[in-house]
Amino acid sequence: MKIFIGLFLIIGLISCSDNELSTIQPSTTLIEMEAEGGETEISFTNGNWQIAEVVNHNSDYSIFGNIYSQEGEMTKENSVLSLEDLGKIEALWDIKGFVITRNTPSLLEVILKENSSGEEFGFTLVLKSGEEVKEIEVFQKKSQGYRFNSIIYTLNEDDGDSLFVRKGTTYTFDVPESQEISISPYGGVDTHIQSHFKSPEDGAFIWLKNDSLMVEVPTDINQNEIYFNGEERLYSEYSSINPHGFEEMQKVAIPKGQSAFHIEQEWRKRQVSYRLNLTNNRTGNEKIIEGKWIETAPTGEYSINWDD
Repeated sequence: MKIFIGLFLIIGLISCSDNELSTIQPSTTLIEMEAEGGETEISFTNGNWQIAEVVNHNSDYSIFGNIYSQEGEMTKENSVLSLEDLGKIEALWDIKGFVITRNTPSLLEVILKENSSGEEFGFTLVLKSGEEVKEIEVFQKKSQGYRFNSIIYTLNEDDGDSLFVRKGTTYTFDVPESQEISISPYGGVDTHIQSHFKSPEDGAFIWLKNDSLMVEVPTDINQNEIYFNGEERLYSEYSSINPHGFEEMQKVAIPKGQSAFHIEQEWRKRQVSYRLNLTNNRTGNEKIIEGKWIETAPTGEYSINWDD
């Protein structure tokens, strides 16, 4: 028993001695965070250390990003992340990322954005002071996703209907006798109804990309009112293409000799604001995504213009 107690005291004294000799003494060496992201702080007993690099858990390679001075001026862009003194480093992607700020010598602020990558995200902060090295591990869980609740459309100042003219197919002739032909005024390439959603918010489409979510879209705007008739489109940043329905043919008399004409088509651009309401599958909290729905479509009006 006396021998055991003696060994225990010796180990304790050695441990205390090592800790006292350590220059880098963070309040924690492990950060674990949910997929929704957040902010945490790491305090130190002194500030005699630097961030030597940030290593990606998935690849064991150093992470590249931007480095800023304490005054907020970018000193390095798309560089291996390190920070010798006060300032900030960041690596931000559409689906994940982090910002690490050192405003005082003995405090680090770690902010993780929401992780929508579909997998766990993590990195190692490598701190150095002379020959001493200390690592702080950061782990972020993968998201459990969101479910769709509703979508609401509104008209903001820059929304509404507008008309524009697009040049259609050009026809050229060199015929020995006059004749009559039939043409499709809205024939040709890229003449379908096209619509898409756009949003500046991160993860605006990532959460629902595997669900093929169809949502109702407006069919008319009249006197600042939005009208619907049950039409749906895929909620996506990529264009949905639908037939325009103007299939009637137009007869045109072609004179003898050389001639040419082209079609000028009238098109409508419709833009409305949307507000998408989702629910987090893990927390049950509401998530709001805002953006625009934009549609371009032919109106059916056109003109035949003969070229000189």
